[in-house]
Amino acid sequence: MKDERKFKEVIHTIKGAEKDKDKFCKAARIERQPMSDERFKLIIESALLALGMILIFAFFFTLFYLCR
Repeated sequence: MKDERKFKEVIHTIKGAEKDKDKFCKAARIERQPMSDERFKLIIESALLALGMILIFAFFFTLFYLCR
């Protein structure tokens, strides 16, 4: 019962946020536009680059520090 109520609250919150976003865009006199493929690709590439740097650091950390 609690999970169902929490799910409904989440749905209500998301719908409220969408309405607020529409109000903000209308007040600023701009149109909402979906994210372009190019921007999405840039975000994914940046995230993968950051993950790669973390993994490389972890590799060298284990190689040099833990394997003395």
